[in-house]
Amino acid sequence: MIENLFILGIVPKIAGNRKVIMGIVILLINYGISSLAAQAINGSFESKFKRYQKNEMFSGTTTHNWAPVAWQGERIHTQIVLWSDTDIKGLSYTISDFSNSTETLTDISTKLRFGQYIKGDIEARSCAEYPSHINSVEIMDALSNQVATTLKAIDPLKIWLTIDVPYTDITGTYTATFTVNGGDAPLVFNIALTLLDYRLPKVTDWEFHLDLWQFPMTILEHYNKANPDKTIKTWSDAHFELLKPAYNILADTGQKVITTYIKNGALGAESMVKWTRKTDGTWAYDFTVFDKYVTTLMSWGITKQISCFSPVGWNETTIPFWDEATRTTIDLNAPLGSETYETRWGDFLTAFKMHLDSKGWFHKTVLYLDEVSEEKLSHVVAVVHGNHADWKLGIAYSHRLPDSVKANFYDVSGILEDASSMGITNNKIATFYTSCTQKKPNNYVTPENNLAEMTWMSWHAQNEGYNGYLRWAYDFWRLTDPFDARDGNNTAGDFSMIYRSSNNTPIDFLPSLRLIMLREGIQDYEKLKRIKTILKKTSEPRHIETLKELDSIVGKFVKTSGADAEKLVREGQKTLESIAQKIAPY
Repeated sequence: MIENLFILGIVPKIAGNRKVIMGIVILLINYGISSLAAQAINGSFESKFKRYQKNEMFSGTTTHNWAPVAWQGERIHTQIVLWSDTDIKGLSYTISDFSNSTETLTDISTKLRFGQYIKGDIEARSCAEYPSHINSVEIMDALSNQVATTLKAIDPLKIWLTIDVPYTDITGTYTATFTVNGGDAPLVFNIALTLLDYRLPKVTDWEFHLDLWQFPMTILEHYNKANPDKTIKTWSDAHFELLKPAYNILADTGQKVITTYIKNGALGAESMVKWTRKTDGTWAYDFTVFDKYVTTLMSWGITKQISCFSPVGWNETTIPFWDEATRTTIDLNAPLGSETYETRWGDFLTAFKMHLDSKGWFHKTVLYLDEVSEEKLSHVVAVVHGNHADWKLGIAYSHRLPDSVKANFYDVSGILEDASSMGITNNKIATFYTSCTQKKPNNYVTPENNLAEMTWMSWHAQNEGYNGYLRWAYDFWRLTDPFDARDGNNTAGDFSMIYRSSNNTPIDFLPSLRLIMLREGIQDYEKLKRIKTILKKTSEPRHIETLKELDSIVGKFVKTSGADAEKLVREGQKTLESIAQKIAPY
């Protein structure tokens, strides 16, 4: 209001008249002091693939309308950006029911989460090309459950709206509103959700083989370092309580594999099996921790496979064990191919198989190798299959493997450029992985890596005939700062897919946007399999043409296409949506 008085030229004219000035002050008080500083909130829906840097302003086309199309049982996301010319406090949010003219959707779940900035790197580089991370860039890559009530003029607020669509017989379009309160007027966003008759399987029934390797010691290490006066014992119930929220998120992402350690240092971590040389020279193996870990993770929903690291680990030439006679830990020199290696592993595998049989786990168990060279594999295969022909072996390989070598393995995962599903029969697992060698596509936290790269992974798996995707680290945190992704000397993000909120309890675990977009791609993979099955069941011309169209889109997800991930994923998801709306599910 005062600005309008200046514009009209009134204030300069009355500057010397005290009575008039006092009258204006009273008028302003009656009108409302808050009117002097209007709190206008602006906002827009934004692409789910857009990952903002700190203080980066919205530059897209403003829209308050979102019209998603979803399967029953699907999880969908959108991003909302809010900005203002002034700092605004006291924000609140409301989401209405989803309804049409006659009915309201029940059991639908909506969740608001708020962007958390992470320290990432300025660009993507290959392995070990960050010997030091001198510079950093703050990028939104985590979603916090803590409600953001303040909007700063210098930094737009990023909100993620997630909808879990229920299984229901009530299909059609349902509308709802999302309202931001706290400005001079409510800011309303409109949602028109079209629910199809297609049903996405429950997460536990997904076919996609997701294998993100777990490092369950790291959260405990950070907690104990931060709390020296109240440390938690390794593998205690309290340790598992620390792990549970993070591994529940992992299970909900579709994880199929439990990562276990059967030898000290095999992946740089403590063994879950205690190897002991007794005073009489015989050997014993304590599986107590292994059993507790496997049983607990199965109860959390990760049930398909138990990967055991490793007959050849990071400490390749030694087998650490507890020596009863000296009451110390000793590193037994047992290089691959030696008689000592064959004897000790042969003895262990006999005891291990007997134990797994007693638990009913042998058929789920895979002895896993990480990037072991081809010339060494024959030694491992000879020892393992010499112990028992039914042992399953797994390998993540970083070089081309002949089909004759692959034939010895149950679970085969090749690095992106060299992976192939050729020679893998239906009763085995073929996946691919990305590591520190790929700049794009990858799960890096840099301005140049697009979130769609993680969704791309599942589309590529579908194109190449893989069962799924593998990556080496879900939670291998080495830095004290929970929101710094620049672990090790690789590009930021290489070491983990999830964040911890603190090193002190209570610890909240925040999914990365990378993990969320990977999960979305897995949903696409499951959709593709079901739609293709439907289209192949009929010789109807329009179905044949539709299948050709779909195959053409999927065929674009070749090994070298990751740099175009957003364009390809958008096209793929749009095609999936269109087909599902035209073709009946049964």
